[in-house]
Amino acid sequence: MERLSRNQVIELSRTTGDISGFDLSGINLSNLDMECVCFKGSLLKGANLSKSNFTMSNFEGVDISGAKMDSSNFIGSNFKKANLENSDLNFSVFLLTDFTSANLKKTNFTNAKISTSIFIEADLSEANLQMVDASLVKFSGANLYKTNFYAANLAGSDLSMADMRRSNLYLVDLSCTNLTDADLSDTQIIRCSFRGAKLVNTNIKNAIFENNDLLRSDLTGLIK
Repeated sequence: MERLSRNQVIELSRTTGDISGFDLSGINLSNLDMECVCFKGSLLKGANLSKSNFTMSNFEGVDISGAKMDSSNFIGSNFKKANLENSDLNFSVFLLTDFTSANLKKTNFTNAKISTSIFIEADLSEANLQMVDASLVKFSGANLYKTNFYAANLAGSDLSMADMRRSNLYLVDLSCTNLTDADLSDTQIIRCSFRGAKLVNTNIKNAIFENNDLLRSDLTGLIK
């Protein structure tokens, strides 16, 4: 796989926008405007993508594990089946971004904006999502085992069939969420809002469930 320099990547992004199939591991792509660029088939392991604009870019299936991706713009980008394990994404914007079936184990999303994005069947186990804006997100079937949601906004999100065992749900806004068939067993659920939420057949067995707002929530079949 051919390696490219930072200057070569900048030139390709300016001319063709096609940077697919190259070895970009460890490359510094910080502080750049790389809107609508295709990285599909490239290797970005350990790269620095911080403080840059990657709006509408394509990272489908790309290995970006261990990368610095903080304080950047990824609005509308495609990360389907990408590997972002152990990457740092704090303070970045991922509105309308597709992470379907992506590997996001132990990623750091602290203070990121991921509203309206798709994480269907993605693996976010042991990820840090504290204080994120994750409203209207599709998490259905996602692996959220031991995920930290401290003070996050999950209002209106779809968490149906999600594995949320042993996660941290403290001061979380879960109003109007769909938690049908979700597994929250052994989870810390304290001072959360479940107003208008669907907890149909939701498993909260052995969970610490204290001081939560359940106004107008549907508790049909709740497993305690």
